[in-house]
Amino acid sequence: MSENPIVLTGGCGEYLAKDEVAKALRADIETQLSAIHAGFVAEQKAGLGSLKQHLRAWTVSHEQEQDIADTLAMARRIRAKFKVFVLAGIGGSDLGGRVLHDTLDNPFHNQLTQEEREGGLELYFTGDTFDPKRLLALLSLLKSRNLLKETCINVVSKSGKTGETIATAMILREQLQQVGVSDWAQHIVATTGYEATSVLWQMNEKTPFFGMLPVPEGVGGRFSYIAPVGLLPFCVTAKGDPEIRLAEALEGQAEAHRRFLLPPTDPNNIAYGLARWLHYVEVFGRKTSLVFCNYADDSKIADWMGQLYTESIQERGGGLNIIGTRGPTGNHSLLNGILRGPREKAVLFLHWHDLGENLTIPTGSGISGDLAAFEGMTMTQVQTASWRGTFEDYTDNGLACVALELPTRDAYHLFLLMRVLMDAVAVKGRLQNLHIAPNGLPNLEKDLTYQQDGVEGYKIRTRENALKMRK
Repeated sequence: MSENPIVLTGGCGEYLAKDEVAKALRADIETQLSAIHAGFVAEQKAGLGSLKQHLRAWTVSHEQEQDIADTLAMARRIRAKFKVFVLAGIGGSDLGGRVLHDTLDNPFHNQLTQEEREGGLELYFTGDTFDPKRLLALLSLLKSRNLLKETCINVVSKSGKTGETIATAMILREQLQQVGVSDWAQHIVATTGYEATSVLWQMNEKTPFFGMLPVPEGVGGRFSYIAPVGLLPFCVTAKGDPEIRLAEALEGQAEAHRRFLLPPTDPNNIAYGLARWLHYVEVFGRKTSLVFCNYADDSKIADWMGQLYTESIQERGGGLNIIGTRGPTGNHSLLNGILRGPREKAVLFLHWHDLGENLTIPTGSGISGDLAAFEGMTMTQVQTASWRGTFEDYTDNGLACVALELPTRDAYHLFLLMRVLMDAVAVKGRLQNLHIAPNGLPNLEKDLTYQQDGVEGYKIRTRENALKMRK
C-alpha cells in the first residue's frame, strides 16, 4: 500500500492570535491531547475487558478473529443458498453497510447478472422507516421476479427491540409465509446482542434462524461497520472470493489503528490532527456547522458521518452541526451560501486522487472558450481540478477548511478513512470533557461520546401513541 494512505491538508492555527494568551491556549490544548493519548494507550494495554467497559471495543474489532471468521463463513453460506440479501436495520445498524456498498460496489449492482457480480448477491436495505412505500416496492419487485423465496433477510438490532426494524421483519416473515415458505426462519440471519433480553435472541431460541451473528459488547451501532453488522453485507456482495476483499479492508483498519497510537503530534496521526482542527474551529473560530464534502459521487458516507458526529459530539449544548454534501454536485446547491451566507461554517473535504476505472474527454470536440481546457483529460483529473479550485476559492475567501486526501477509492483506504473519522470523534469527545460526570470526576463507562440518551423519548412516545391509536 502507499506510504501516505491518508493526508490532512490545511491548518488550524489561524483561529488564535499570535500573542501570549494564544500561546497559552494552544499549549493547554496540547497538554489535553497528550493526556487523552496517554489514556487511550493505557486502555489498549489494559485489554479487551477494559475496552468493552468503556464502550470502545470497536477499536479492536479488526482483531476479533472469531467474529470475522464467523461472518465470512456466514456470508459464504448465504451466497451458496440465496440470490438476494435484504438488510433490515436503522441508524448504525444499516448506515455502515450502506457506505461500504455505495462507495465500493457498482452503482447498478442489483441490475447486473449474478455472473457479472461474480457471485455477489443483490442487496437491498429496509427497516429504517414506518413509511411503507419502499418496502411495498421491494416486495413487489421480489415477488414479480419470483425471488422472495430465494431471499435472505438480515435483521440487525443490538437490542432486538428496534421498532422500525422489528415491524419490518415481522412483515417480511408474513410475506415469506404467504408465498409458501414454511421454514421462514431459515431465511433469517439475526445480527444482535448475544443476551436473553434481545427479542431476536428469544425468537432464535424458539425457532432457530438460518444464522446468528453478534453485535459485540462494547461496540455501539455507529461504530459497527467493522463488526458483523457491516462486514456481512460487505462480504455477501463481494465480486469473487469475499475473503480477498475482507483482507484488504482489515489491513486498512489495522493501519489506522497503528497510526492512532502514534504520538498526538506525529503528522501521521491524522485522527489527532483532525480532532485538533475541529476543536479549534468550534471553540476559537466560533463555527457552528461543519460542511462534510466527499468530493466524489458517493453520498452515504456523509449520512454516516452525520450520525457519527451528531450522536457522539453534540452533547451538553456543544458540537458542530453536520451538513453533508458531495462535490462538485454540492457546489451547485450549497457553495454560494457557504461563501456568501453566515460565516459560521467550516468545511471538511474528502478527496480521492484515484477514483478507479476512468473515462477520457474527447479532443477535437469543437468545445469553445474555457471549456476546451477539459479536452484530452480524464474525468478523474477534472474532478481533482474541481476539488482544488473549490479548496483554493474557499481558502482565498477566508473560510476554515481542511481536506483528507486519499490515494485510491478502494476497501483499504475506505476502512482506514472511516476508522480515522471515528478516532477523531473519540478525541474530540475527550476535548469536550464528555467523559467527565456532573460531579466533576471522570466516568469512562458513561462517556457521553458513546451514549445517545436523547433518542429514547421519541421511542417511548411512539409506542404510547401507537397504543392510543389501537384503542
